[in-house]
Amino acid sequence: MSGQKHVPVPARTLHQELLPITVPYLICLNIVCYRDAHGGRYFDPMWHQDLIHHVVYLKDLTLACPCHPGERPANTIAWVAPLPAIQFVDLPFSENVWQAIRRLPSAAVRLWKAIGRVKVVHLGVSGWPIPFGWLASPLSAMRRRPSVIVVESAPWRLLPGLTVTLKKKLNASLFETLGRWCVNHASLVIVTQEEYGRSLRTKDPNGSHIIHASWLDPDTIISGAEAAESWRFKRLDSAGALKLLFAGRLERSKGVMILLDAMRLLSRDQVPVELDILGQGELGPECERACHEIGGVTKIRMLGTLPYNSAFFHALREHHAVVVPSLSDEQPRIVYDAFSQAVPIIAGDTHGLRDCVSHGKTGVISPSSDPASWAAMFKQYLNRPDELEAMGRAGVEIARSFTHEEMHRRRWRLLADMINDSRVGL
Repeated sequence: MSGQKHVPVPARTLHQELLPITVPYLICLNIVCYRDAHGGRYFDPMWHQDLIHHVVYLKDLTLACPCHPGERPANTIAWVAPLPAIQFVDLPFSENVWQAIRRLPSAAVRLWKAIGRVKVVHLGVSGWPIPFGWLASPLSAMRRRPSVIVVESAPWRLLPGLTVTLKKKLNASLFETLGRWCVNHASLVIVTQEEYGRSLRTKDPNGSHIIHASWLDPDTIISGAEAAESWRFKRLDSAGALKLLFAGRLERSKGVMILLDAMRLLSRDQVPVELDILGQGELGPECERACHEIGGVTKIRMLGTLPYNSAFFHALREHHAVVVPSLSDEQPRIVYDAFSQAVPIIAGDTHGLRDCVSHGKTGVISPSSDPASWAAMFKQYLNRPDELEAMGRAGVEIARSFTHEEMHRRRWRLLADMINDSRVGL
């Protein structure tokens, strides 16, 4: 992979003869580590899984992240033997921006010492309330350590159609400016979509590498026979209705209001479209209200939440399409989750979605964020299950090259190349 071009690489060629990376390596992110009174450490399940993949190839790993002592969330997972040992640098946990500002000197001292003990620093440019990457990047430069940045999202950016205040404008400008500085001073930049590389790597717009984000396990991807059976069952079970699924945070940035308004328009004409909503968030009450307002053959059903396991993938497989009306430019992981179950995507027209949804081949991209446009698109595919099935089954083949393991293998190869590059000086 070179520059801004993304070409899927067969698994067997991704890291042939690549050796584990043994140089001391520091990861500095705003992912919270919970620590109990006995010193036990706990992580969010998704981050725990990601960390397991990191230690496969990073054999001398230090993790610097905010540490929250005391009570931990019930769903967190302990980092215990026989998992590999990791050295931890506990950065101060803050509950708001002002608290984070007061604790910056303490964080800077801890990072300065940690960076001095390693050879490579891996950091991020997003995180709440203040990204520790803003500290780690200049400190790495001062200590002459190469930095690696992975940009998966830019949540600070202002979104079309949403209210913009002066505070939001200032916040967006600050995050964009500091994020761009960090990215421009990194030795290796990995982005999840082309636009991030172009807008943040301004000194060298073609100098970043695109690796899409995915959490897929190969075992969750269904076979061709299973895909055929799944679609046969949906044709029999749907009784003429188009069954859609939204899975994500119930927030305006996810396009939830666009989706609800589109369903209201369909309800007026009694179009048989059934929308299941999987997730929670600030718009939960609004979604519940829409469930009660809409009746007849147009339906909305709230499914609550599901863990990221077989139950979640089974829920995906029951639908004709997954809808992703996002307003933000991130590359949602739900895309590859849906592909793995032979379910096409009906997506908003954003940079992140255009990068991973091929219009007419693995899904459909809406030309507009207008609810009427979305309603018309749902009507269009109501009686075209053959096209939806073809797109869904094409997605399965794509998913095989975009598992979580493959994502890390591609990163491994880029890291190995960087470390072996004499210009880096390791």
